Amino acid sequence: MNNHQANQQTRISALVSAYEAEMEAGELKFREEGELLDLLDYYMREQLPDQAQEIIDIGISCFPFSSEFYLRKARLYLELGRQELAMVALDEGEALFAGDMDFQLLRAEAYSFLGLFDQAHDIIDQLKESAYEDTLSDLLLAEAVVYEMEEQFERMFYALREALLENPKNEEALQRMWVCVELAKKYSESIAFHESFLNENPYSKQAWYNLGQSYEYFGQYEEAIEAFEFAIAIDPNFEFAYRDSADLYIQLKQYEKALRNYLDVLERFEPDQDLFLNIGQCYLEMGDLDIAKAFFQKAHRLDLLNDEVYFFLGECFFREQQYSKASRYYLKAIQIEDRREEYYRALAETYLLLGKPQKAKWYFQEAVDVAPEATEYWIRYAQFLMESGELEEALEVLLESEEYAVGAELLYCRIACLLAMGRRPEALYWLNEALDEDFDRHASLFEWMPSLMLDSEVQAIITTFQPF
Repeated sequence: MNNHQANQQTRISALVSAYEAEMEAGELKFREEGELLDLLDYYMREQLPDQAQEIIDIGISCFPFSSEFYLRKARLYLELGRQELAMVALDEGEALFAGDMDFQLLRAEAYSFLGLFDQAHDIIDQLKESAYEDTLSDLLLAEAVVYEMEEQFERMFYALREALLENPKNEEALQRMWVCVELAKKYSESIAFHESFLNENPYSKQAWYNLGQSYEYFGQYEEAIEAFEFAIAIDPNFEFAYRDSADLYIQLKQYEKALRNYLDVLERFEPDQDLFLNIGQCYLEMGDLDIAKAFFQKAHRLDLLNDEVYFFLGECFFREQQYSKASRYYLKAIQIEDRREEYYRALAETYLLLGKPQKAKWYFQEAVDVAPEATEYWIRYAQFLMESGELEEALEVLLESEEYAVGAELLYCRIACLLAMGRRPEALYWLNEALDEDFDRHASLFEWMPSLMLDSEVQAIITTFQPF
């Protein structure tokens, strides 16, 4: 957390404490409009509607010529799902502040909450007819909000695009744009729009962030990171850009770079359990197990029932070859969250090293039951059975896997199993099929049966399919 944020938080905390002490004593002091709005924002953020209502009533009493508290009153009712009272509040406000566009836009939003979308669009269309150039962007933004509630996400995208073309500094439109892109699946259009937008507005942090999110969707992680880093360069306090950039570095297994970003977040912002968990994961992957455990423990103190904390602590003890302790942490993770296949796989591997093959077998089976579409878990299960001499069962598992998972690697594994069983003609037939389907995957065959490197017949078949 930076100094400005810390000072602001301290000021708000002091303001809230003083106000609540005065309320308890029944001796409220006069406050400036800005202070009342700060109190209102605090209570809304903390989801304390009764206290928020009290502040609104005080604001209306003390500042009867300010439209802000009337607008906030209507919005509070909307957020509480009390649309009828919101309409009454809007009637009161419009009677006092006739012609104020904010009340009309909020009424359009209220109609949307009620499912009266035609009425909402009518209000906005009427406002557009007489709109000045500097208000058109806000009207298009309001139109986008109605489309969002109407679940017409493609129209929402185009309304936001027009709003930003009218006013590139419309921050709310930029912020809503990413949500819209995700809802409308307009990732390609998002990249085209934001690249063009940034050519004209290169210092828009939100536009860079939106662009990064769209690159990420297509797996263009390097480009996404570059976009997030531009956003950070423009605003060193852009927390989400730090976090998203770090998350992508983890995807790329660049843990040192990820760690630098996470530590920047730790230095600048209020930490949470996810941050401690991510930092711990980086240290784990970098081999600094003691530091990793310290951060996992910090995450644990913030949430005693976080399954990932227990899993990663198990990973630390596994790497330290403390297998009994690792198994206890893996079991705890599964007790909290029993639909994570990697937890079962980790526990199976641990029991295997503890000399408990029956337990290992049970947990390998659980892993494929939880994620039957995941090829890697079927292959590891079959490999375990082959290493245990249970070849018939391994073949049954591989045949079953093809009902749920896809990939030539499963077929190569079956070939290895058939060869181990002495069913060579059948194995060689399937080898031809597998090589024809995916030649590049054949190397996995030698991982399971290294002796095949010296098998002249197998090598001759592979040579036949060798691409030139």
